[in-house]
Amino acid sequence: MKKFIPSCCATALLFVGTLPVFAQKTSDQSTETKQNTTTMTANGTVKGTTDTINGKVESYDAGKSLKVSVPGKIITSKSFSLDSKDYTYNVVPNLKPGDWVAVTEKTDNKGHKSLTVKHSKAHSAPAS
Repeated sequence: MKKFIPSCCATALLFVGTLPVFAQKTSDQSTETKQNTTTMTANGTVKGTTDTINGKVESYDAGKSLKVSVPGKIITSKSFSLDSKDYTYNVVPNLKPGDWVAVTEKTDNKGHKSLTVKHSKAHSAPAS
């Protein structure tokens, strides 16, 4: 019985020491934020929506399409068409799969949509 207790304690300490290995870093996770805005002006009410996704680029075809990982269990990625005439696009140069990006999709009160893709500051590579 005296040998059993130290063995259990050693096993418990070993197990607790390995828990951080199983925890996923929050900095490696994608996020999505949706925001609806309403502003009162002298000319009336101005409404707009903003949807921002921080995720990892899965695929990118310049001027055609972008696929980014998104949070959630059912849908794991979101695709964006980059060739619609109804949008204004602003995409950083040298974008490649594996890069962490912030994709912001805005709709103004007139229905005009814009899509901005920037390298994500939250997931930028550490300086060496």
